[in-house]
Order: sequence, then C-alpha cells, then structure tokens
Amino acid sequence: MITLHPRPLVVVALLAAFLLLPSMATIGMFMDGTIYAAISRNLAEGVGTMWALHFSAGLFPVFREHTPLVFWLQSFFFRLLGDGYLTERVYDLVVMLATAWLMRALWLRLVMVRGLESLAAFWWLPLLLWVLVPKWSWAYRNNVLESTLALFCLLSVLLVVHGLRATDWRKAAMFAGVAAAAALLAFLAKGPVGLFVLAAPVLLVPAFARIGWRRVMTAQVALAAAFALLLAALLAWPDAREMLAFYWQKQVVGRSGVSGADSGMLFELVKKLAPMLLLLAGLRLWVRRDGRPGGWRKAGGPAVAMLAIGLAASLPLVMGDLDSAHYLVPALPFYALGFGLVGAGLLEGAGDRTRPALEARLRMTFKMLAAAAAVVILVVTLGRLGEVRRNEDYHAFLAQVAEATGERVSIGMDSALYDDWYLHAIAQRHHRISLVRDLSNADWRLAPAASTPAAGYRESGIRNEHWALRRRED
Repeated sequence: MITLHPRPLVVVALLAAFLLLPSMATIGMFMDGTIYAAISRNLAEGVGTMWALHFSAGLFPVFREHTPLVFWLQSFFFRLLGDGYLTERVYDLVVMLATAWLMRALWLRLVMVRGLESLAAFWWLPLLLWVLVPKWSWAYRNNVLESTLALFCLLSVLLVVHGLRATDWRKAAMFAGVAAAAALLAFLAKGPVGLFVLAAPVLLVPAFARIGWRRVMTAQVALAAAFALLLAALLAWPDAREMLAFYWQKQVVGRSGVSGADSGMLFELVKKLAPMLLLLAGLRLWVRRDGRPGGWRKAGGPAVAMLAIGLAASLPLVMGDLDSAHYLVPALPFYALGFGLVGAGLLEGAGDRTRPALEARLRMTFKMLAAAAAVVILVVTLGRLGEVRRNEDYHAFLAQVAEATGERVSIGMDSALYDDWYLHAIAQRHHRISLVRDLSNADWRLAPAASTPAAGYRESGIRNEHWALRRRED
C-alpha cells in the first residue's frame, strides 16, 4: 500500500486549479487552437470527413495541415456537449487529467521495477514540477495538439516498461504491440515528432537494475516492427494514404532542415526546465540542513532514463528550424519525472523534520485554508465565464458582423485581409462564418477600414479602426 503525502497533494491540486481553471473559463485562444476547435466542431456536425477535414469555405476547405487524431477525439466531445466554447476546454481538461494519471502510473512502475518502493508516495513531486512550467497552463488553455501528443507518448513508454518487465514472451509481444499502437496514435496526433517513443526500449535501460541486452534489443525490434506493420495497414486505406501523403510532403518534407544558427528553441527549453531546476536546488539546500544530501543517487538510474527520453523528444526540435515553444510540451512530463526522481531521492533521505511533515494527516487549520483557497478559485472561475480574454477587438467586431449577416454564411474578404488568421479563426469557430477572398457577387464584404468601398458596395455602419463591413447596393 502506498503511503500518501496529503499536504503536498492538496497543494499541487490547488496550484494546478489556480493556474488553469480561471483562464479556461474565458473566451479566446491561440489562433491555432481556435482553428482546431472549429474543425472538430465541423466534423461533429458532419461537415468534412475523417480524412478530409474542413475548416471553412475560404480557408482550408480540405484541411490536411496536420494528422487527424485530435480532431476525431475532440469531435466526440462536441457531439456530446454541443457547440459552446467550453467544449474544447472540457476536452483539454480531460487530456490534462489523463496525462497526470499516466505520469503517476509511470512513476509507480519505475520505482517498483528498481526496488524503490519508498519513493512511491512522492508521485506528487513530478506533477508539481510539471505544473510549475509556464507553458503548462498555456498549452491546456489553448487547445494545442501537443497536449494530446504528450498523452499517447506517455502511454507508449509506460507500456514499453511493462513489456521489458514481462517474463513470458507472449506478454512481452502483447505489450510491444499495444505500445506500437500508442506510438501510432502519437503519430496521428501530431506527426513524426512523437516517434521518439520508438527508441524507448533502449533509452529505458538505466531504469532497470539488471536487464540483458538481448531482451532490450528484442523489445526494440518488436516495437519497431509492430509500428511498421500498423502503419502499413493504415496506409493501405486509400483515404488515409492520400491525406497522410499530402501532410508528409507539405509539413514534413517541406519544413525539414537543421538550423544551426537559431538558438531560440534551445533558450525556450532552458526556460521550461529552469523552474524544475530551481525547485531541486531549493530541496538540495533544505536537505543539506536536515538529512543526507546524497540520497538522490539511488534514484539515478530511472532519472537518467526519463531525462534521456525527454532529450530524445526535445533535441530534434532544438536543432530544427522551429520557433514555437509549445512544440516542447510532449517532452515536459519526462523531464518532470526525471527531475522528480532526483528530488524524491533527496526528500526520502531528509531528516526527522521532513518525513513526518509530509506524511502527517491534514489538520483543521490546513483544511480550512485549503477549502477557502478552493472556494476563491471557484468564485473567480465562475466570475470569468463568458469573459473575452484575448483579441477583444476581433470578437466584438465579428459579433456585430454575425448579427447583421447571420451565421453559416460566406462573406467576401479583401485580399489585403486574407492573411489575418485570427479573423478566419474567430469568424468560423464562434459564428460559423467563412471569409472568402474576393468572393464574386457576395452580399457582404469585409475590407480594411481605411479602404474605399468597392464598386457596387456601400458602408453598413459596422466598422472599427481596423475593419469595415460593406453591403451590396440594392
């Protein structure tokens, strides 16, 4: 039976809720996440198909910019919950909780296989390190694909650990097959950036006290072969083959390359890991005063394995020609697990002041403070329902446009505005309006506010400093 540390568990839960729930209650997301939600909603309503997704009539009428799994999964939430803006929030919250559960499961498996049962109760520590990363809350409130990718990467690695521990070859083969299926789901969530999990058998070697290389290489070959067979079976489906071929050519081959001059992603990785390292440094100083600071060494093997997987997930991105920090999101749980093992080793070696404090039951004062914090978080969250958090000018203007034109319509759009992706994203996600460049004979036309009305159009009176809606003259 695992000993619980009730105080840290409550603190982590409250911190996560504080960082995430109030912002999730508001309207407004990163442009990509808004587009993804619109595509998922459209699929739920029968607009587009599994392998030919649809965003709008004016932009991505056939969406093949990303692999489709996240849109399939999120569409089920739209079928169940309807088209409110909170639907994608619920999806992201479920993904976050499932990811936290898999982190706990992987933690428990790692400490058990290494005979470190005394560290099992510290499963809250990697969750704390994960939550402290600034990009953590940003990712889950902005509906990015990487959140779902992280979920399936963790699942695949967890299954590989089970397979390496299996003593019966039939169980080992089963775990290899299921881990390969999880790897395929990771690929279908965000493409080849999730395939670092295929190296998991080799990268996990330090996690085991004694394991033969024959078993490791057998697991490695079985995992790769099972993945290849599953991918081949998928590509035998003509619709899937056509969609994935287009995606591969445009998004992978078209964007491949190594950038040796740009250190932006390396800097972003350092920023993401800095809070984890600072917390570990604080624990090290504390334990130095109250225990044995060398206690972390016994968890060194599993920690090295998790950090190696984190590096496998992030170093190709650091070396590539990429510039968005959220691409690093799938690596963060593995870094948190690795550094968490180091921190747990430190705390487990702490003196008599630390261990009783961690294991003590919740006292009334603590319960009252925690309950008060929970109530404050709930009140703030409910108070922000319906509040527009970002791009207020877009939302206000497009709400006026929808009131005049109605929803589920196509509106003409001047070429000068076509590359404003937020206009497309918010118009389609919140009002089902497609903005079509130079749409002939359109009843309505969106144009820059400073431009002269096109022939045959007059001002509608709906405008701001950026845009104006014009109507065809009778």
